[in-house]
Amino acid sequence: MADIEQYLNPLDLESIGFDDKQERFETWGDRIEKYTEKGKFPVLDTKVNMAIVGVEEDRASLKNQGCAFAPDRIRSCFYPLMPQDGDIKITDLGNIKKGKTVNDTYFAMAAVISELLQNGILPIVLGGSNDVVLGLYKAYVDTAQIINVLNVDSRLDLIGEEAPLSDENFIHKLLCNEPNYLFDYTHIAYQSYFVDKKALELLDSLRFEYKRLGEVQRKLEDIEPMVRDADMLLADVECIRASDAPAASSPHGLYGEEFCKIINYAGMSDKLTSVCFTGLNPIKDIGDRTAQVVAHAIYYLIEGYLWRKADFPYKDKSNYLKFNVQMEDDGGEVVFYKSKKSSRWWVEVPCSQESRYKYMRHYIVPCLYDDYTSAMRGEVPIRWLIAYNKMNL
Repeated sequence: MADIEQYLNPLDLESIGFDDKQERFETWGDRIEKYTEKGKFPVLDTKVNMAIVGVEEDRASLKNQGCAFAPDRIRSCFYPLMPQDGDIKITDLGNIKKGKTVNDTYFAMAAVISELLQNGILPIVLGGSNDVVLGLYKAYVDTAQIINVLNVDSRLDLIGEEAPLSDENFIHKLLCNEPNYLFDYTHIAYQSYFVDKKALELLDSLRFEYKRLGEVQRKLEDIEPMVRDADMLLADVECIRASDAPAASSPHGLYGEEFCKIINYAGMSDKLTSVCFTGLNPIKDIGDRTAQVVAHAIYYLIEGYLWRKADFPYKDKSNYLKFNVQMEDDGGEVVFYKSKKSSRWWVEVPCSQESRYKYMRHYIVPCLYDDYTSAMRGEVPIRWLIAYNKMNL
């Protein structure tokens, strides 16, 4: 196992405001194993399910200086929460040491996250400005894993290819990174008055999906397959309305409950391997209300994880009902799978053996029962079509 302790600073429980000696009912702060002293780094074995990692980095932020203080504020709101029943082990590894440059911080992040991914541990990353996502993505590049990314944000941070790296153009760096291990990128809850049409045209040209805030809120459960398809989930607090999250800048956005539900969907997905919360600026917060929303989202992430059914069907399909739908006008056959464990649906995308091997975690796409009924009416499911075009270029 790599020595990742060198990249991390131990937690200061006093600054977090958590007294681990106080008598009380057990809280998450009591149950979590914490890195609080150099030389006493937690053992990262197969018994550990999740690991919290803070990233106190905001030097690339253009308008949100101060979000580097977020990780410990989130901890101060999460630690007092009562733990759910269930067999899960969570470790808090402290905060990534800030590098001499922002890229040095990304490097340290990637080293830590890569180790967690290789040990089957789900990192819960607490930023920091949005650009710290690049350090998280670099960890997947280092492990040569092709992934799907879901971004929950009111804005699409794509201000220009030539602009210096910042929290307002990191998505461009993510999409154009070489070598590129990004199979799919999905953006949900964007607000059209914050997003340039050219940015959406770029997503269209790359065959990436996106959903406006209104579409998401109209029927929240319809975005569950998009969330279920993500390996890496990014959540910027700017997607939440300011009345629920005062550190956010817009009066419109997701309600706190909707935000937590999306994170809960993510926790339930066997495919999800990392989550990153960014953009929270404690200086702009009121009574830690935004930090509390993120803390509650972590709670629901854990709850979703405890509800996992191990029913991602790309390997064993014995626990599924299979439905073959013949499309009209010789449109071929569309194959659906329904889990006997969770009643969730997937649709299989036909592709070559080479593509099937390369994209073994992506050629079976999460979908809704409505997609199956649409296929029965002769309509090709949109998510099937997008994935088909990517795999059969």
